[in-house]
Amino acid sequence: MKVPLQALSHTIEAIYAAGSDPEQWPAALERIGDYFDGEGSLIRFYDTRATPTFIHPKKLRSAVTVYLDERWWEQDLHAQRAIDLNLRGFEVMSDHTVASDLEIQTHPIFTNFFYRFGLGWLMSCPILPDQDERCVLSVPRAKAKGPFTPDEMQTLSLLGRHVDQALRISLCLSNMSSIDTALTQALDAIDTGVHTLSADGRILFSNRVGRVQCDTYFDDRDGCLTAKVAGERDRFKDYLATAQRTITECAAPQSCVLTGTDGTQLVVWATPVGTVTGLGFGQRSAAAILVLATPFLRQSQVDPAVLRDCLQLTISEARLASLIGCGMPIERVAEALGITVGTARNVLKTVFRKAGVNRQTQLALKISNLGRVAL
Repeated sequence: MKVPLQALSHTIEAIYAAGSDPEQWPAALERIGDYFDGEGSLIRFYDTRATPTFIHPKKLRSAVTVYLDERWWEQDLHAQRAIDLNLRGFEVMSDHTVASDLEIQTHPIFTNFFYRFGLGWLMSCPILPDQDERCVLSVPRAKAKGPFTPDEMQTLSLLGRHVDQALRISLCLSNMSSIDTALTQALDAIDTGVHTLSADGRILFSNRVGRVQCDTYFDDRDGCLTAKVAGERDRFKDYLATAQRTITECAAPQSCVLTGTDGTQLVVWATPVGTVTGLGFGQRSAAAILVLATPFLRQSQVDPAVLRDCLQLTISEARLASLIGCGMPIERVAEALGITVGTARNVLKTVFRKAGVNRQTQLALKISNLGRVAL
């Protein structure tokens, strides 16, 4: 599918605009669908025990209503196979990934539900891989427009990573406090450092946790957010500059690990706010970058998304490495991931090769030292 780079850039911009203004998610999801010549797109939260919930554009409202009212999730081949295949974290699946040609021709989800709404094809990208509840970004398309191509699936994987980051911002904002609490008070109540920066890197706002982080990880004396440790300042400056170019260059978002003056580590996610909307938090200048900072270790485990970026792993490899890194034996890792011990050992060999180690103790040590590794 040959689409100008500008169209992809505008789609990514709409995604980040929705991150800072959750009411714009339906418009962003419609834009994602338009990019793939689809009938919109939607975000679905589900597990095996409860009714799924959706974020969707207006054009998919009737399909979502029927899906829920008639309990189609109980016959949804895509959802069932995603669970069976343990697909989590930007591993895009399409009809031909999860179903045979015969199933596509005869299964009720295709012949009944899809047919009733003029649909014929679907591709989905798992997002929020570190959450207990499964979440996917899905794009449906009319039967006459043909199945999704490998190139389209690869592009959805890229957009899925941007949706992942923007949705984290939305979830953070929506879960902070009650509706009548001032935004700055709500931001002070969460355990994540939040910093909003102008286009030139000036700090417009830092919440309570963010200001505390400045004692150990950041230097804000000149009005700009810089790394506290001198040896990491250039790397962090380049990281923020790269984050600003994420939209125009249509690049995948990345994390950054900083080391504090006390030797502890902090994971930083910098995302562009976008030009459609801005977060000023009472300042006259709208923010260009939103920075979220959390401890590198949470309950002795590293966020798999961080390991993916640091060690150039797939998200499945990173999830295994994260559990190995906190001392879990391979048998328990396999059980936690829903795979066989043999499969877990094969994945671990790949992780060893990419990380440049050959033992679990060496891998755990490398993970613990990632804050000192230039990303």
